[in-house]
Amino acid sequence: MSHVVDLDIAVDTTLLVITPEHVRFDFQLAGPFHRLAAYFLDVICIAAIGFAVAIIAGFLGSSGIGVMLFVWFVLFWGYGGLFETLWNGQTPGKRAFGLRVVSLGGLTINAQQAVLRNILRGVDVFPPFFPGLVAMLCSREFQRLGDMAAGTMVIIEGRLRGPDVTWGRKSRDDLDALIPPNFRPDHQLIDVLGSYVGRRLDFSPLRRQDLSGLLAKHFIRAWSLPRDTDTDRLLCAMYRRAVISQQEQDEETEATDNQWRFLNP
Repeated sequence: MSHVVDLDIAVDTTLLVITPEHVRFDFQLAGPFHRLAAYFLDVICIAAIGFAVAIIAGFLGSSGIGVMLFVWFVLFWGYGGLFETLWNGQTPGKRAFGLRVVSLGGLTINAQQAVLRNILRGVDVFPPFFPGLVAMLCSREFQRLGDMAAGTMVIIEGRLRGPDVTWGRKSRDDLDALIPPNFRPDHQLIDVLGSYVGRRLDFSPLRRQDLSGLLAKHFIRAWSLPRDTDTDRLLCAMYRRAVISQQEQDEETEATDNQWRFLNP
């Protein structure tokens, strides 16, 4: 199970997530001011949509009032959850400011987390004490109450970088050969790799390189791989190796159990 370590968080807001294999995942946390700017932009988007709906509802007469109130209700409670589910942890405001919501382990959030953290936003912004802001200032991960309930945090994304063509021409066997023979990932790392491989085709090539680079750069450094290694294909190769390794362990365990039953009928 991974654990979280914060180093000089008050200075550079860097959060480290370290696996039992001592692999380090570093994230740049988004502080209150970054998130407030993104929130205000989202409020402007909600207000603009609500204003447009109000104008249209005005042409519908008395029945338009019910439509307007319903749309406003959906906007207030569903805007954040819907966008963060469909846009992998981003709203228009977060995307404009380069922010993204992720789980505490660094994985992409699911729909349940997105909806939960946004439903509790009403509690976070409740005046006059604004408990969400107080919670963020008291949390090492700058979590508001919704983040604490959903197990999420907000990070600042790095710049997108394009896929490397030179290393991408190399064959799958070349990538497989670069993985150390003693590579035996734990279950959590297998889950991380499986989560990425299972959803990689949902992302654009640039987005795949950005996401895969977040994880693969640590292995590239630890294994002294070429700096232009295709991180997307490397993670796929690592996942294949991890699955094969897990199958071998299961077969070995099953063989041991069968031998024990044979010796102890």
